[in-house]
Amino acid sequence: MHTLTECPVCKGHSFEPLMICKDYTVSHETFQLVRCESCSFVATSPRPDDSELGKYYESKDYISHAPKSSSLLDQIYKISRVFTLRWKISIVKTNTFTPHENENRLLDYGCGTGDFLNAARKKGFSVSGVEPSAIARSYAEQLTHQQIYNSISQTNHEYNAITLWHVLEHVPDLNEKVEQLKERLAKNGTMFIAVPNHRSIDAQTYKSEWAGYDVPRHLWHFNRDTMTQLLKGHSLRIEKIIPMKLDAFYVSMLSEKNKNGKNTTKAMLDGFINGLKSNTASNKGEYSSLIYIIRK
Repeated sequence: MHTLTECPVCKGHSFEPLMICKDYTVSHETFQLVRCESCSFVATSPRPDDSELGKYYESKDYISHAPKSSSLLDQIYKISRVFTLRWKISIVKTNTFTPHENENRLLDYGCGTGDFLNAARKKGFSVSGVEPSAIARSYAEQLTHQQIYNSISQTNHEYNAITLWHVLEHVPDLNEKVEQLKERLAKNGTMFIAVPNHRSIDAQTYKSEWAGYDVPRHLWHFNRDTMTQLLKGHSLRIEKIIPMKLDAFYVSMLSEKNKNGKNTTKAMLDGFINGLKSNTASNKGEYSSLIYIIRK
């Protein structure tokens, strides 16, 4: 097990216990969340060693790596993904500066099974994908009909757009990875980072059962302040923050499953209602998941 000794955001060395969360997806083990006493950044610590993390993704229920998953929640996820993919492409196209059409390069880091990458390719982007999981990488290569890299070091272009859709929270070498991505970003390029927000209403409602914690796969737990500070340390600035409102419904329904041990009609309805509450205007921008639009 690896215990955090230095905060990756502020370099502080003092942490306080926050809560104990359970891995509801694979191992059913429990893991500690800690909070930095200096900047309030939240992390999973202790966590499995890097060499052991892969086994916590080995489940047919882990949706991003298993396109054939068939539970009701998975089906809801897949239906919503059709709309979400179009919406993501629209956000990327609107916020990406491309001086010449043939320079419309996009890197999707942590591309999973390749759905977004394939959609971006169909919309005219010259795409590259990086995916550490061999299983997911194989699916992505079949879908996109091109090589998917297993490491960012294999890429050799600058990109107008770099996307990380619910990926940064999984990355063990957080600062090293942000710096590597920054190096691949073109001068006027845009980075899009989507992560869960542990200050959201649904996170406060479900507490340790909130699906957005997803321990131990989620190593880092962000809010707007800690994300801003992390990026500032790499001379990157947040230009805009966009809520992912559909995430509130899916995450709340999954949290109900965590809470009750199974999906019932009542649990699904309660999850939907809590998703609505999380998306209310009174939440002061604290949505379940946020997309950070970032420039140098």
